[in-house]
Amino acid sequence: MPLTLITAISPIIFTLALGFLSGWRKQFGKGASQAFISFVMSYALPLSLFGGLLSTSRQVIIQDIPLFIWLGVGMIGTFGLLIIIYQLYLHHLSLAVLRALSVACPSVPFMGTSVLAIIFGSTDSVILVAICGLYLNLIQVPLSVLLLSAAGREGEQTAKGFQQAGERLLSALKKPLVWAPILAFILNLSGFQLAEKWLPLFSELGQAAGGVALFSIGIMLYVQHFQLTRAVILNVCLKNLALPLAIWGAMSLAGASQAFQQLVVITLAIPTAAMPSMLAIQSRVHEDEMASTQLVSTLLSVVTMGLFMFLLQVG
Repeated sequence: MPLTLITAISPIIFTLALGFLSGWRKQFGKGASQAFISFVMSYALPLSLFGGLLSTSRQVIIQDIPLFIWLGVGMIGTFGLLIIIYQLYLHHLSLAVLRALSVACPSVPFMGTSVLAIIFGSTDSVILVAICGLYLNLIQVPLSVLLLSAAGREGEQTAKGFQQAGERLLSALKKPLVWAPILAFILNLSGFQLAEKWLPLFSELGQAAGGVALFSIGIMLYVQHFQLTRAVILNVCLKNLALPLAIWGAMSLAGASQAFQQLVVITLAIPTAAMPSMLAIQSRVHEDEMASTQLVSTLLSVVTMGLFMFLLQVG
């Protein structure tokens, strides 16, 4: 199983390393990284989300309610709770959103199809990836974009500041990354099905989103310089250990079966996704912390996921 985890993580590390190498060779700089992320956020990712949600079976969305509830508690509940806690403590909305997202957003779209399929089988893995993808694409990403836009870079508390925040919020609602997944979800539930022959319209460019984003983060890791700060360590500890442990404890108290606990806890133990780093680079705030968090979380996941698999007697 450790070999399985290493195999699943290696493409992420390799792509990050290529981006870091390109920065070290002076082929691309911070401006290029921001341009790549702008391309991903404006075109590739909205297309990927739109096509992915339209191709998700409606039955997957409306069934498996217990999985929806527990994964929702882990991803959406944790996301909202941490935003409130960080905001009360830091009084810095953009940083609160990014740190909360780095904890509550597992890299299921990248690692789920490889790791979860081997651990739980193809049927369960498809459901887990679909549910996490819905939460990520339909709630976490649009809400993060809206909150980051409302916060802005200045954090003004004057009347003018609130007016500017409102303008940024309205501007964010017009972004494809916000309205595309919402529109796809509505179409899906209404019964609209996109013919398979038309899916390449979205996947041709959409499939580039993950690789380009990771490459850009690798560039940023070189430009900003990797830093193992207390904030990075806290983010990783919360994501890789505290969140899965908390959900495991809650499920045990609720009397959930061990098999059900395995599905939810191992899924939430997957390391943090690229989305916090992408949003940080696009917003030009805390890029170094988010990129470093993703790198450390990914590297340590071989140990932390392996530990949870051992404790839960998976395999």
